[in-house]
Amino acid sequence: MQEIKSPSLIHAVIHAKEIVKDSLGNIQADLLIANPSVPFYIAHHIAKEQAIPLILRIWGVRANKLIDYIIYGKNYLELVNFYPSIAHNLMQIWASQAVVVMDDATKDFLSKLPLFRKLKVIYPTYAALYDKSSYKSSRIQELIEERDYVFSFVTMSKTGSVFRLEQQPLFRILYMVAKKCPEINTVIAGGTASEARRKFRLSSLPKNLIFVGGYLSDNALKMLYANASLVVIPIFFKSVSNRLLEALYYGKPILTNSTAKLLHRELKHMRHLFISDNYMNYPNIIRGMLSNDALLEELSLGAKEAYSSFFSARKCGSAMKRVIEALV
Repeated sequence: MQEIKSPSLIHAVIHAKEIVKDSLGNIQADLLIANPSVPFYIAHHIAKEQAIPLILRIWGVRANKLIDYIIYGKNYLELVNFYPSIAHNLMQIWASQAVVVMDDATKDFLSKLPLFRKLKVIYPTYAALYDKSSYKSSRIQELIEERDYVFSFVTMSKTGSVFRLEQQPLFRILYMVAKKCPEINTVIAGGTASEARRKFRLSSLPKNLIFVGGYLSDNALKMLYANASLVVIPIFFKSVSNRLLEALYYGKPILTNSTAKLLHRELKHMRHLFISDNYMNYPNIIRGMLSNDALLEELSLGAKEAYSSFFSARKCGSAMKRVIEALV
């Protein structure tokens, strides 16, 4: 397989013809599907050359995320990027024959703009990789063996506004749960205990706050989800959450916030997941959920139902097929 080095956005816009010739050769297609930014400009050049339709597939909109940065992070410098970001999106939308978005929040935001295009919402599916690695899995097994635990992710490698407005509040919630519920093990993926102490300036951590490291193989992820009693994944930005997709895919009871429903209107509180924005009450909510086997079973079944009904490869593929058939 030939590796294609990803060019910068400016280079892709100016030199799309050369990039296609050097990296892709004489490619022939009936239709192209592209994500925004660099892939779009390269695909747009091919589509124009061959007079074929181009579908733009949008996974969140940066301008929508900038609103959260400005409101919640008081980062008013992001105002400088807001309108150029919208203009960038509009140019790509106008140059496409069809536009697919991955969530309802993105559709709501873009629908306020002069699109002159109909937006189609197709929820994304979860891509589980075939993975034969065993080292991480055996190590994870040792850490979680014979434990009941709640599971979450805090990506310690994130920086800037994303870390401050997303990972930091998530860690504080989990830290509070561990402190107030010493009888409940809280397992965190995405970093180590030493990284947590350093990034959050803590001299010590609760013994029931267990870290399993940064990169995890798919086997390790599968094991962590399989053994978890509950997955805690509040979403802090209006963009698709891979963690939510994973938890639904593995059919686990989920505690999240109302952003999940903004993103995916089909999801129902107390049926597919448990929704609460009262983070200070999460320790009590988690205690109550873990003591209610019937609720956990109902939410587990609901997660499996939601994934099968709204996020499965079959559902995603059939919806995309209808979009394609309308163009070719």
